[in-house]
Amino acid sequence: MIRVLSLNLQHGLPGAGAGDGSAATGSLVGADISDPATARAVMRATAAQIAELAPDVIALQEVDLGQARSGRLAQAAFLAEELGMPSCRFAACYAGPVVGLRRRPLRSALSSPTDDVLGPLRAAVGAGPIGYGNALISRFPAVSWHIKRLGRGALSVEKRGERAWDPRSYHVSTASQRVMVAATLDLPEDVVGPVRQLSVASTHLATRESMAARQLAAAWGALTGLPGPHLLVGDYNLNAEQVAALGPGRTLGEGATFPAAAPKRRIDQVLTDPWPTGPDGLPLPEDEAVAAAATSSGVGGSGNPLLRAVGWGTVSFIVSDHVGTWVDLEPVG
Repeated sequence: MIRVLSLNLQHGLPGAGAGDGSAATGSLVGADISDPATARAVMRATAAQIAELAPDVIALQEVDLGQARSGRLAQAAFLAEELGMPSCRFAACYAGPVVGLRRRPLRSALSSPTDDVLGPLRAAVGAGPIGYGNALISRFPAVSWHIKRLGRGALSVEKRGERAWDPRSYHVSTASQRVMVAATLDLPEDVVGPVRQLSVASTHLATRESMAARQLAAAWGALTGLPGPHLLVGDYNLNAEQVAALGPGRTLGEGATFPAAAPKRRIDQVLTDPWPTGPDGLPLPEDEAVAAAATSSGVGGSGNPLLRAVGWGTVSFIVSDHVGTWVDLEPVG
C-alpha cells in the first residue's frame, strides 16, 4: 500500500488548524512567520503532523523558497529533512520576491545562481535564490525528475471606481504561472506487489476553469508519457465532477478540502489512470480490466497496472487555508 498526501501549504501561513493543539504545538494563531525562528517552529510542527499521518509521497503546492514573508526558509527541503525523506524536488513557478520583480526561472529548481536571470547578481551580494512554486517529497528513491510548464491565463480587469475615464478606477490582475513537478519512483517489492515504478506529480492549476482545463490536459499528457501507473496530485481549483467531465482519468478519494475553516468543496484531487472500457464504452469488469491494463493492445488498456483507493480522508494542518487530503493506494487484481 502507498499513502499519498496533497497539501496546499499556503507558504506556511498558520491557518484554521493553528490553534487546535495537534502535534504538541499549542496555539500558533497569528504567528509571525517572517521571523526565521518562528517560521522554522511552524514548519517543524507541520512536519510532526505530517509524520503522524505517515505518507509515502507528499505533493505540496504554494511553496516558498527564500521569501522574506516566510523567514527565508527553503520550505520543501526543510520538510523533507524533518521527515527523513530522501527524494525532494522544488519547482518554481516564478523566481523573485512575492512583492517586486517576478520572472520566469531559467531552470525551475533554483538550486544554482544560474537558474535565475538575476541569480548571479544576488549571489554576488551573498543572497540566495528566491522563488515560489510546487514540490514533491517521497521516502522512495526517484529514478528521474520531470518539469512541465503549464503557462498562465489571461489577465483580468476589475472596475473599482465610478469614473470610467479614470485609469485609477480599474485594477488589473495578472494570472500566475503554473508548473508541474513529476518523479518516477522506484518502489520496494513489499509496497504494492507487482508495481515496481510509479510516476507521480504535484501541480496547482489556474483559478479560471477554462485555463485550468487546458493546464490539466497538458499536465496529464506529460505525466502519462512516464513509466508505471500515474498519479497527478494537487490543487486543481476544480471539483471531481468538473475533472470527470474533462475525462483524463479517475479521481480517487473524497472529502471537502476548502476553505480550511469550514470545508465545502473538494478542489484538491488525486487523479490516476482511466479504467479500461469495452466496445460499448462501459467500464470492464475488474478481471477484464486488469487483463486489458496489463497490455497496451488491450481494449482501453494503458499498458500499466491499475490503482485503486482502499482508504482516504482529509486532515487539518497548522498551516494553510486548505485541509490536506490523503489516499491509500493498491493495485487492482
